[in-house]
Amino acid sequence: MHTSYTVGITTGEYKALQYVMVDQNEWIANAIKNRARIAIDAIQSEYTTYKINKGEAINAIGHTAIIEAAYAEGVIGIAT
Repeated sequence: MHTSYTVGITTGEYKALQYVMVDQNEWIANAIKNRARIAIDAIQSEYTTYKINKGEAINAIGHTAIIEAAYAEGVIGIAT
């Protein structure tokens, strides 16, 4: 699955960003991917600790499977 985001900014905001960065799109993509990486690391750590504390095996393999298992088992929830 792939998700795209569209962000609108004013002409003034765009021109201001041109002053401080070469490629705004690359910067935005890097920012969101890095934040996702941090969340993935936190979820994997929390899920692993949860399973170890319960004395259960971790059957999920890979980032997506671990994230889905953490949601399904109630270890994490969607931010509100």
